[in-house]
Amino acid sequence: MKLEQVELLHVRRRLAHPFRISLGAITAREFVVLRGHADGLTVYGEANIDARPFYASETVGTVWEMISEVLLPMVLGKSFDSIEDVCQTWHSIRGHEYAKAAVEHLYWDLLGKERGEPIQQLLGGQGETVEVGTSHSIGSNPQEFIADIKSALEQGIRRIKIKVQPGWDDQPLKLIREHFGDITLMADANAAYLPEHVDHLASLDRFDMLMLEQPLPPFDLVYHKELASRIKTPLCLDEGAHDLPMVENAVTFDACQIVNIKVGRVGGLSQAKLIHDWCHAKQIPLWCGRRTGSGISMASELALATLPGFKFPTDHGIELIQETMDHFVPIDQFELSDAFARIPTGPGIGVEVDDTMLDELAVRRMVIKPSSV
Repeated sequence: MKLEQVELLHVRRRLAHPFRISLGAITAREFVVLRGHADGLTVYGEANIDARPFYASETVGTVWEMISEVLLPMVLGKSFDSIEDVCQTWHSIRGHEYAKAAVEHLYWDLLGKERGEPIQQLLGGQGETVEVGTSHSIGSNPQEFIADIKSALEQGIRRIKIKVQPGWDDQPLKLIREHFGDITLMADANAAYLPEHVDHLASLDRFDMLMLEQPLPPFDLVYHKELASRIKTPLCLDEGAHDLPMVENAVTFDACQIVNIKVGRVGGLSQAKLIHDWCHAKQIPLWCGRRTGSGISMASELALATLPGFKFPTDHGIELIQETMDHFVPIDQFELSDAFARIPTGPGIGVEVDDTMLDELAVRRMVIKPSSV
């Protein structure tokens, strides 16, 4: 595998509706797309990160600089026999997981297209579809909040996730149970609560949820363990499942019962599969999370979710059922039927990219060749 050149595109994609979590709200998504060329093939990667340190410490700016100044100069124009060889080149580079994941993704797409195999097959996944759920933002209008969830349920979605924070947890959970009964329900706090909230968090047991996702600060295993001992609702780590050692520590310490994997957060598909394999061997259930981006990242995330350790619906439903905008990877390629999305079967990422629209959405671009790095 050898990449001849890579184009970085800073993409700005509009959202049909603002999305609010405990850390703030966004009305548009900015992220980085990589478009590479190798022996007549066009391949893609994506860092579905934010313009500011909103969910993670990385941003569009840091990803752009790390990829263009550090990671691509280490790999561009060189031949590799495997994905492992690619990743080994930046083994000494600390952090910058979203940047690494985006560059690694180029090579997964290239490997699949050279072999004529989809990423799902390269990973060892099985199945034609994956169940997806929706994620609903923190709202100020209870009527609109309930209407949004009702719409998702009417379109076949079976797992509802809501964002929560101190002051917005009892009310929305109670409203959902009153309106929709015993639907499959979970809550995601994005680390909005502190140790002094443990008693309150334990009281959320009465809502009989599938799980409570990342209630406390990401690296606070002590109080996650304390909360886990006092609550029947399973605790899930998201931001705290930063890498395999962190997951091993959390599970061994009884600080969680479920693990969320976001491909970018853990540094790419290779690291995601390592975490999957360890958790599956320990019988720790997983599910695949989502940072809104494009169908480039969605395709590989859904492929990952066909591995046997993924037991719960993914977070991709909201992009597939709501009125969303600027899809340079047309979402009809995922053929959503009720709550199940089709896994792309073409070589590599398996989906077609509208390069004309991608170019129109790019607010900044840079072409890098071996001679320029």
